[in-house]
Amino acid sequence: MSAGGCVELRVVNDRLCTNRRGAAEYLNRSLETINRVASPKHRPTTGWREPVDVVDGQEWYALEDLDVFNASYFQVKWTARMARVHQVSLEGDPDELINAKEFRTLIRVTHGAWSKYVEKSVPAWEEDRDGYLIKPDLEEPGRRGIIRSWKRHRVESWINNRTGSASSTGRPKQDAQPDAGG
Repeated sequence: MSAGGCVELRVVNDRLCTNRRGAAEYLNRSLETINRVASPKHRPTTGWREPVDVVDGQEWYALEDLDVFNASYFQVKWTARMARVHQVSLEGDPDELINAKEFRTLIRVTHGAWSKYVEKSVPAWEEDRDGYLIKPDLEEPGRRGIIRSWKRHRVESWINNRTGSASSTGRPKQDAQPDAGG
């Protein structure tokens, strides 16, 4: 039998169960992810429950066990990723200006990623509002484009109030123009 035509369901040992492909669909994850977290090697660290049974060469997992796993593993990871994990205290005059290179270094992004941040922010900055990055406090013409600077206290506040994690900051993955926002 199937639910919504995709998830294969069976009653195994009086429990409503699905296989790994069904678990991927049910939990809205890739089959690759489910195969990794459900592998016997990773079960002790991920908390993936043992199968209810093996039928027709497939492991079958109770839907209620999948719900528990989702709450204890995927939701916990998502919450941790979204936690405010960036805490800096910038020494010095709070109104002193920080240039783009200093700002980029503080948030630990490559020049290419910074350029993409700037590119995505410019339309909002032109409307006098913050974009992907906070609006610069000063913009001046430079040899290779616009030189942008931000007040130290605004940079500190922005860093400390953004979401993300050290392992996944949500940085743009495309290559940026070499001199954008430098």
